Amino acid sequence: MAGDNDYKNDDRVKLSKPLKKAIERAKRTRLKVGLIAALLFVVSLGIFFAVIFSEGKDGSPTFSNLPIAQDGNQPNVSDVASLDVNSLNGKNEDEQSLPVSTTTSNATSDDFNVDAASTEDIQTSFEDIIVISTDASEESTNSNDVTNVDNSNVSTNSSSSKDVAVKSIDSNSQSQTNQVVKDEGTDAESNSSFKDASDNDLAKNSTSIALGSSSIDASKYLFVSAFGVSIFDTPGGKVLDTLKYASYVQKLDETKFGTETFTKVAYRTPDGKIIGWVRSAFLSNSLKPIAGSGYEDISFEPVSKTFGRISDVRGIYLTRTSVNTKEKIANWISFAKKTNLNAFVIDVKDDDGFMLFTTSAAAKFVPKANEDAFYSKEEMKSVVSELKAAGIYVIARIVAFKDPSYARAHMDRAIVYKDTGNPYMGIYKVPWASAYDKQLWEYNVSVAKEAAEVGFDEIQYDYVRFPELTEYDRNRVNLRKTGDDSFAESIQKFLIYSKKELAPYNVPLAADVFGLVSTAVDDLGIGQYWEAISNVVDYICPMVYPSHYANGSFGLSIPDQFPYETVYRSVLDGVRRNCNIPTPARIRPWIQSFTATWVKGHITYDENAIRKEIKALKDLGINEYMFWNASNRYVEMWYN
Repeated sequence: MAGDNDYKNDDRVKLSKPLKKAIERAKRTRLKVGLIAALLFVVSLGIFFAVIFSEGKDGSPTFSNLPIAQDGNQPNVSDVASLDVNSLNGKNEDEQSLPVSTTTSNATSDDFNVDAASTEDIQTSFEDIIVISTDASEESTNSNDVTNVDNSNVSTNSSSSKDVAVKSIDSNSQSQTNQVVKDEGTDAESNSSFKDASDNDLAKNSTSIALGSSSIDASKYLFVSAFGVSIFDTPGGKVLDTLKYASYVQKLDETKFGTETFTKVAYRTPDGKIIGWVRSAFLSNSLKPIAGSGYEDISFEPVSKTFGRISDVRGIYLTRTSVNTKEKIANWISFAKKTNLNAFVIDVKDDDGFMLFTTSAAAKFVPKANEDAFYSKEEMKSVVSELKAAGIYVIARIVAFKDPSYARAHMDRAIVYKDTGNPYMGIYKVPWASAYDKQLWEYNVSVAKEAAEVGFDEIQYDYVRFPELTEYDRNRVNLRKTGDDSFAESIQKFLIYSKKELAPYNVPLAADVFGLVSTAVDDLGIGQYWEAISNVVDYICPMVYPSHYANGSFGLSIPDQFPYETVYRSVLDGVRRNCNIPTPARIRPWIQSFTATWVKGHITYDENAIRKEIKALKDLGINEYMFWNASNRYVEMWYN
């Protein structure tokens, strides 16, 4: 303890004991006052938000025009990844561009103890209300009406490796029942050429989107336009539940209660279906005013869905050259039988724009695309029949807008630099076609129709997007834009047009999207906005390759080292986003079946890593997936 002389030398004053005690009491009092003030501030802030973002006493909504978030909460722009568009990867793992970055969560592996049953129910909550007929009666499709593939040579009940706990999933789960929605009595207009179709035909802004002669009554779907909206057992009665912002409900009835109008609604939760009454003032007949700036013209009307003849697809990607001989096809069938695979995703129009078989569409629009075709149309029918007889679900992969063959043949329609007229090449070093080009829409859909005619079970669009343009390049290029459509609107209208044109063929339509699309709150600058795509297509296929996520994504140091956690978090975001729309697509992800040697700290994607990816999907109630390996070198294992 300092002596008296020390205080004098330091020009300090020695305090008496009573004075010291008084000072200590003052400090403690000040601390208490500070804590009380902080508590009052937090309470006041909570009250403020409760008033602003909940039902008003006067029965009117208290806010509008807030963007959609995957949980019904409002996203902050700062929560979204700062995205370098040059880092966005396509599927080809041989192109060693930088991985995408997402920092929307700081979750760690400890965050993944989620109740699988609840996520299963979220995924399957749309099962029995996904199709609304035009009359008052609801039509159900019996699975017996669906042609079942011969799986006699492919066991679907084999147990998995002992280190994987496989859940038992009931018939109502995301195991995807064989449900097919048929549009009967389709008129000739469904096959009319695109030249005769106006923009209103492609994407209607009315209360329903017609597919053939069948349509869905969109007036039966409403969306919650406020936070914390109460659900009552009777109008003005006991509160049963509260609904999140942007949740969708099915309208059952409407009535007056005093001066207020109440709507009877039904919706599904992880605990089951809830029916109750909600103040009509807090419901919107469209997501358009809710979707946020830049997405006001996106269509959120319900669209009928078509599901495949095989419910749980376990597929692999195959190039044109992998199936160009009978011997190769026989080898792949043998491989499928040994590994429990039941689906092949085959290039019909590949990344170069080349055809697998000669098509009338290519003959009309890009004759050179037929020059390297391996089969005639009749020969292709025979090949597809052989695959289907072997129990294989055959998916036609059609690369939509990254089509260098089309771009070279129609440079007047391709994306070019304004100052030089040279084609925009991008990270793939090939010319890009424009997703605004409606002649290219017609070309892609014509190829899809011919694929359906030779027997393909499903159409899957890849590169259904605009190129990854930097802000600098976006100002320098001519995108061939003729109207006011945003990127996201154009992509959605193309998919709606495809859905309508393919309706008479009864084939499901799938779209591949970047894995980050399920997490980002915008369209990533490429036109892929989750809700806009999922609401239209039958299957949405996010490419959730762990190697394609930047270090730190989802709180993971090197996502490539965490196949379970990366796949789980990314797909979970998509499951949640699907709750925002009336007719969401089934989620069937692309997962990694290659070793990303260019990633520092990468792991080998062997059987162990692949099983972790599959388990992540199963824990979300998703029992189907597709494997990507650009070289078609797949692990020989039993795919559960």
